[in-house]
Amino acid sequence: MAKLTLLLASFALFLLVANASIYRTTVEIDDENGREQSCQEQIQQQQQLRHCQMYMMQRVRGRQQESWLLDNQQQQQHLRQCCQELQQLDTRCRCQGLEQAARQGQQQVRGQEMQEELYETASNIPQRCNIQPRQGCQFSSPYSVSIE
Repeated sequence: MAKLTLLLASFALFLLVANASIYRTTVEIDDENGREQSCQEQIQQQQQLRHCQMYMMQRVRGRQQESWLLDNQQQQQHLRQCCQELQQLDTRCRCQGLEQAARQGQQQVRGQEMQEELYETASNIPQRCNIQPRQGCQFSSPYSVSIE
């Protein structure tokens, strides 16, 4: 009888541990989804990083037209405002926000070279703003450029 009681107690303990680990895994997954929503909300609060997008577009178009010196003051103003927008985001959300801004800008430019420049400019913005991630952003776009 003692052996049977010991066996049942061991089995009950096993079920309890298995149930606890399943619950913990579920909580982690839900927590991760919550973070993703939180970044989207933060990006929306910063108006989809509108100034970052305007800065990127001016840089890309300015290089193409070689008139970037004329718009340099306006570019610097957009960069300052972009840096402020990024500082309002959690560090973990900044690259995601810049990637979304680049993706939106990508619809306004033609040609692979300009699109590559757009993503390269976006990846360098954290360095220009002197904020994290200082090594730049890596994007999932086929045109992404990572700064090492």
